[in-house]
Amino acid sequence: MSRQLQLVLELEQKKEDKLALQYGQASDALKNEQDRLLGLQNYRTEYIQQVHNTGQNGLSSAGFQRLQVFIGQLDKACGQQQGKIDNAEKVVQQRRALWLQQQRKRKSLEHLLTKQAEAKQQAAQKEEQKMLDEFAMLKARQQKVF
Repeated sequence: MSRQLQLVLELEQKKEDKLALQYGQASDALKNEQDRLLGLQNYRTEYIQQVHNTGQNGLSSAGFQRLQVFIGQLDKACGQQQGKIDNAEKVVQQRRALWLQQQRKRKSLEHLLTKQAEAKQQAAQKEEQKMLDEFAMLKARQQKVF
């Protein structure tokens, strides 16, 4: 039975490793999405600063309208990127939960195997003690006979 459980444990360990990898990949994807948002936000800030610096010399109404449209597009892109981040965070949470669940399952199997091994060892020790006791009784009987 324990050999079968050992095989099951190995399979569960492989599942856990796979889930841990998927969790790590999801975390990396989240980080990438956050970096993209930060890049967009930085670009927006720098763009506004450049326009402000060049706008001190004067800006036409058409130029100002184009500026507003472009900043609106950047804001929309930031909002869309935030949506991607929100989705990526959900994926990370789901994969983390699956990984932790699998980890608990594997640890339960390890605990069961440890308990089985301990029980087997105790049974072997009892058997050994029983044999030693029988040997001692036989030796004592032999000494009484002689």
